[in-house]
Amino acid sequence: MEDSTPVVDVQGLHVGYRTASGPARALLDIDMTIQPNERVGLVGESGCGKSTLLKTIMGVLPPNGEVTEGRIFLGDDDLLEMSEEARRKTRWAEISMITQSALNALNPVKRIDAQILEAVRAHRRVSKADGKALVARLFEMVGVSPDRAHDYPFQFSGGMRQRAVIAMALALSPRLIVADEPTTALDVIVQDQIFTRLRKLQDERGFAMILVTHDIALVVENCQRICVMYAGMIVETGQTQDIVNKPRHPYTIGLLNAVSVLGSTREPIAIPGSPPNLFEKLGGCRFAPRCPLATQLCHTQVPPRVDLENDRVVRCHHWEKADDFAAKASSAETWAQAPAAQLENP
Repeated sequence: MEDSTPVVDVQGLHVGYRTASGPARALLDIDMTIQPNERVGLVGESGCGKSTLLKTIMGVLPPNGEVTEGRIFLGDDDLLEMSEEARRKTRWAEISMITQSALNALNPVKRIDAQILEAVRAHRRVSKADGKALVARLFEMVGVSPDRAHDYPFQFSGGMRQRAVIAMALALSPRLIVADEPTTALDVIVQDQIFTRLRKLQDERGFAMILVTHDIALVVENCQRICVMYAGMIVETGQTQDIVNKPRHPYTIGLLNAVSVLGSTREPIAIPGSPPNLFEKLGGCRFAPRCPLATQLCHTQVPPRVDLENDRVVRCHHWEKADDFAAKASSAETWAQAPAAQLENP
């Protein structure tokens, strides 16, 4: 019988930042689970709180960031109840990270094998011979010749550096890998190679993965489940095919409409406006100013969580109108009816 315990279970998470301009509410009432061997895509525009959520799970929020409410379980252990030393021990050993820029993640004046072993030795003793053998195995897993392990980062191409970072993330066989825009700086061919390799490694080693990106097409291609994030809230989540075939939130519909489709004659449509300033006091649905479906209710009341079939969740007052809206949303005129669009083009 398979263990149904999630690798990570985020419950009712609220996170804020203390700043000179006042408090900023970065995350609001986040619920998210990641099952063993599952790939979950966390998608949304820049500034929506995706990286803050990752940092909170990893336990690396900056000093002015604080969790004001909620729980984060790693298996049966609440990460937020752990001491700082216990939390440190989970990083890399239980949860590791593939960062957005491998060039920034790797120390330019240290050989790559030394950097990988530094992360390993922070958690366990490894002899020189065992360390060399471990690095060789890791390099073979990510498709780089072990002969290159003693090179410096500048001697690698962008794709090879990213593979080296993946090798480092896998070094201690973590249960969860969080990938923060891991292929942003790479061309589409190398990007595809990286994700093909990650899927293969996941099948072999069984770790779970959160993929964070602003590109919903990347999530559709690589993840079994999607969490759509907007202005610090997860507004829709569900199985990838369910979301793509029948999105229930206007923001999700807008993200899908903004994707270029090969062979399609339809031009991508950008969502007018931009995410709200999190330093402002926000009432109601945070997407309301950009939403053509918004009513007075949307501007005054936060949408409740609505549980739908097949473990789908949506937070929208008018989710039942999604099919009708989706049919109209392929027209730029529909989005021009949003309050934000009318402010931009009075």
